[in-house]
Amino acid sequence: MKKTRTIIIFLFILAHAAIGQTSNPESYKNAFAEQVQMLKGEKPINFKRAVFLTENVFYNGGLSYQEFCDSIASTGRKLKDLIKQRGLEKYKTAPNWAVYTYMMDSTALNNYKPFTYDFTDFMGDEDWSKMFVTKLMKTRSGNCNSLPTYYKILCEEIGASASLALAPNHLYIKHIDEKGQWTNVELTNAGFPRDQWIIKELGISVEAIRQGTYMSPLSPKESIALTMLNLASAYQFQHGYDAFVLKVVNTALSYYPRCIPLLMTRANYYKSICLAEAKKPKPDQAVIDKNYGHYQENMKKIDQLGYKELPAELYEEWVQSVEKEKKKRAVVATK
Repeated sequence: MKKTRTIIIFLFILAHAAIGQTSNPESYKNAFAEQVQMLKGEKPINFKRAVFLTENVFYNGGLSYQEFCDSIASTGRKLKDLIKQRGLEKYKTAPNWAVYTYMMDSTALNNYKPFTYDFTDFMGDEDWSKMFVTKLMKTRSGNCNSLPTYYKILCEEIGASASLALAPNHLYIKHIDEKGQWTNVELTNAGFPRDQWIIKELGISVEAIRQGTYMSPLSPKESIALTMLNLASAYQFQHGYDAFVLKVVNTALSYYPRCIPLLMTRANYYKSICLAEAKKPKPDQAVIDKNYGHYQENMKKIDQLGYKELPAELYEEWVQSVEKEKKKRAVVATK
């Protein structure tokens, strides 16, 4: 592996170089502690709560958990009413259908305003809150982080099962269909793609599939670990890389060791230490060598998991293409 290899990659939930608005670092530690309690079984796993913790701390405690829950509960009641009105109670996937209909279709349920993809700063490079579910709930536009996350929260609110699944630079939904088979739910282009389509469109390697790096439904604990990634990324956005980022990432990796974005964040942490030391008037070569060794170890692990880089610009082109195809299908359907 060449030393010049670039690892600062714009993954959808990876940390960013710029430092944004600040909040109290201690608040991050409190949020992290509660997420750890969920993973250790000291508190029930609550995905909705874990997501809120990450977003609330970014705003320095300015959000209301009660209002967050009330809004979700209100939507949940509407979804249950929809299922009852359509006489679909006997179907196990009726809740999944209801959530998808609410988010993706133009119906009276959502005032004929389905949720849309926000193409402006969709990686959160300038404004990390673009990644948030609370932003999605307020504006009805989001990205491939907030859309599937909100879908999962709503499904769990009404007693349905929905699992997150990772792909390069991407997050989507998997759930069991009426025949007991896994089905994919893509909220970027409002569809149900086959595995082969995802593999081809996002350039997933055979090795990554074999090892379950991508396209595998995340367990409840892996989903909480993913919220920890968002916590570490939000912290880095506001405060930069420090030991807290490493602590959060290491903890999350102990529950989700195949998570490429977590490994990338850890690699970037070690690289940042090397770069900071190299800029000093009298750099300590031992510090650089030690941290560069850790960086190499992480990159080796990433390679072993079958990772293939999908540049941010190519991912944006893909998102734009599926959006155009969605609009094209809508025009044809109205003729």
